[in-house]
Amino acid sequence: MKKLVLALSCIAISTLTLTAQIKEGYVLYDMKFEGLPAEQAAMMGDMETKITFKDKKVLTEMTSMMFTNQTAVDEIGMTMLMEQMGNKIAVKQTKAEMEKEAAKAKKTADPKIEYTNETKMIAGYECKKAMVTLTIKDKKEETMEIWYSEKFENPNNEGKGKGQGFMKGLKGMPFEYSGGQGGMKMKMIAKEVSVDPVSDSKFNLSVDGYKLMTMDELKAMGGK
Repeated sequence: MKKLVLALSCIAISTLTLTAQIKEGYVLYDMKFEGLPAEQAAMMGDMETKITFKDKKVLTEMTSMMFTNQTAVDEIGMTMLMEQMGNKIAVKQTKAEMEKEAAKAKKTADPKIEYTNETKMIAGYECKKAMVTLTIKDKKEETMEIWYSEKFENPNNEGKGKGQGFMKGLKGMPFEYSGGQGGMKMKMIAKEVSVDPVSDSKFNLSVDGYKLMTMDELKAMGGK
């Protein structure tokens, strides 16, 4: 369970520099998992991810029956708050520390993106389909179907973050996609979008009451 929570935390951190044509608002996603043991799936319950953005500020909030995760990123750095079964952990990084950690990540081949003319409405926005092919372990290829909205810029155009390489170079913001590692698959589907103004205070996360840790210490808890 700790490894799963850590993996989800990495996903939250990977939404680094969201700068959208629509500059304020949020996108709320349903998160569904396949391939989890029945007991673990029941413990996770229904999950949601909410991405709130304003200019170069981004707040990613994940909620489930088991844990909550809030990650705020701006031009200065990152603050992450995690709460699981009564344990409250906070991680803070400067922009320089985030860039140093990103530089350590193993480089992979850029994804191959095939854009199609297929469209469908998701959460009130017209989305286009793209087939993204990734080179994974042992040089094998894996193809993902992604529905994206061109109304929003790609929140992670450089494909940074664990499991986020598929986003590199994509022409818009994913509104529906699925992916995963091993037998676990995660599907994200946008269900609500707001473009209402967002207060700057929304992105100010207090670490009061949380145990402050480094990113290395957090990764060590996950068995890495």
